[in-house]
Amino acid sequence: MTTKKHLPFMVEGDQYLNAARGGTRRPAIFTAEILYNLLGLAIEKHIMAALIFKGTLADNHTFTDLIDATRQVGEIDAAIASQLRKFESYQNICPVFAGYHRAELPAGAIPEMIATAEAVQAWAERMIAA
Repeated sequence: MTTKKHLPFMVEGDQYLNAARGGTRRPAIFTAEILYNLLGLAIEKHIMAALIFKGTLADNHTFTDLIDATRQVGEIDAAIASQLRKFESYQNICPVFAGYHRAELPAGAIPEMIATAEAVQAWAERMIAA
């Protein structure tokens, strides 16, 4: 039986997500940019855990590349994919060919991102349980 403790990326994704949730209560320390990055790491780790569990990898680690890779194992919900693409428009620091860019996060982005990160976590748990 595979449990989360056997999947380091799931454990790490959970830890990043929990840190971001807790960070929302400490805005003087955890800025929106820091929370964005913690949530981005949570999302990346959870998707990578499912991909690795299913024996595959993403071509790169942008949200778009991660979404594309999910098609190999059990495509992520279209609404989640849409949210991830929106979040990628705020900060894209891992593109292979396109330029690096960062934009200021709009108000409300972090709560939306937490909800999306939780949905990605649940998706990964389903992929691993299947």
